[in-house]
This record gives sequence, C-alpha cells and structure tokens, in this order.
Amino acid sequence: MIGTYRVLMLLSGLLLAACAPQAVEYPTEMEMTTWSIVGVDPKTGDVGVAVASCVESFGDAVAALVPGKGAAATQAGFDVKNRNIVFEAIKEGLTAEAVIARVTDPASDAQTDRRQYGVLTMHDGFVRAAGFTTPTRQGVTLGEDGVARFAGVMADPSRGVSAQGNTLASAEVVQGPLDAYRYEDPAGFNTLPDRLMRALEAGAIAGGDVRCNIGSVRQTTSMAAILVARGTDPPYATENIGMTDAGTDKAPWLNLSVKTERGKENPLLDLRRQYDQWRRNQPK
Repeated sequence: MIGTYRVLMLLSGLLLAACAPQAVEYPTEMEMTTWSIVGVDPKTGDVGVAVASCVESFGDAVAALVPGKGAAATQAGFDVKNRNIVFEAIKEGLTAEAVIARVTDPASDAQTDRRQYGVLTMHDGFVRAAGFTTPTRQGVTLGEDGVARFAGVMADPSRGVSAQGNTLASAEVVQGPLDAYRYEDPAGFNTLPDRLMRALEAGAIAGGDVRCNIGSVRQTTSMAAILVARGTDPPYATENIGMTDAGTDKAPWLNLSVKTERGKENPLLDLRRQYDQWRRNQPK
C-alpha cells in the first residue's frame, strides 16, 4: 500500500507540474521599426504614446510615461535597457535634450547606429522636445530590397507633440500624424487620447511601415497600441518587450493593444473599434 501511495503522490506531483503555467521568456532586444506619436498636456500633466509597426508583437514597451514630467518613444533597434534609461531620466526631471544626450552617450550604448527616440518633457508649463535617429537611417534611404524608406523625427513642442518613425513608406508617415495631432476637430474630439488615435491613423493612411505593403496588400502595420496616463497617475512602462498590460490592474488609464499576422486585416481597424468603445464609456 505504501508503495502504491508513493506512486500516486509522484504521479499527482507530475500532473500538477505539467498543468502549472509556464513562465514566458521575453526578448530584451527587438527590431521595433515603426512610427509613433508622443503627446503631452502641460496643463493637466497627461502623457501618452501611440505606436504601430509591421512587427508581429505587442508594441507597448515602446512607451515611457511619466505624468507631469514627460513621455517618450524608444524604437528601431529596441533595447529595453535603453528604454529604461529614458524612463528614469524623465522621472529625474531632465530636459528632453538631456535625456537624449544620456541615452545616446557612446559610453552607455555602443549601438547608437541602430536607435531612434522621440522625447517630450514638461517644465513650468512649457514643453521641450528632442529626438534622435541614427544618421545612417536619417531621411530617405534604399533598403537591401531596393525599396526606398524614410526615417526621421518631427516635433512641435508648442503643441506638445513629437512624431517619429523609420522603415516608412515616405516622410508623410511622420508629417501626417504630426498634422493630425495638431488638428482642431470642430466636433470636439480633441482630448489627448483623441489626438493620438487620429495621428496613428494618419500614419497608416500615408502608407505606414513599408514592409507591410507587399504587392496589392496595403496593410501598413501588424500591431498598434495607444497608452495614456493622467497627470495624477504613477509613471508607467511595460516590463518587457512583446507584452501588454492591457486589461490588467497594471495598465495605465488608457491601454489598448492589438496585433495580427502580416497580410491580415489592418489591426488599426480593431484598435479604432476598441478606442471608440472605451471613449463611449468615459464620464462626460
């Protein structure tokens, strides 16, 4: 009987181990070639980032949100350590220019030729903006596939916005979101989340990520996300690349994130549906 009992206990332990949830291993680096929009409101302290890319993974980790102080997007050759450097620098209260200087210092990063950043910081009601795109990717370049692509940063600190991207169909994928963010909707859809959402869509309309535009398929992106924290909320950044906190207690005030395979329906369509539902449920 004792032998049978021990066998049953062993089998039970093996069964429990097999059923236990397996820890997910996330990468620390990823080619997060993409376009994004960073927005801040110096009056309320609200901060947000919207992002899209032809990468089949959640893109939330691009965003670093520090309510009342600033926000940033880290992309291209994405390294979560660099995102965290930016995140901590904004929390320290550094200016956007100082944040860029710190994260692009060759002493702390030997691969600045792979990086791109867009940073906005707030100081006594004023916004400062700074961006970085590695010189080898700046402007229009020709890829190994012979397809032209654009990379660059455009910002308007007076309106609290920075738009940036790389591996894009054209410069309009950055200019379009910048203009869409600054647009004053006569219907009144002019909150920070509203501006980020329509700016993200403007990038898709302009052609988005060149890699998703294959033949007659004009998907423009494989993932999209929008994250916003209110002025009184704590700082926020996802822990790992490729993960989302959407729908959990860890998520900021607004956190919507979608992804799909290349060649499928544009995920921005689903993001817009989710966003409209979220907005309808907000207090008037």
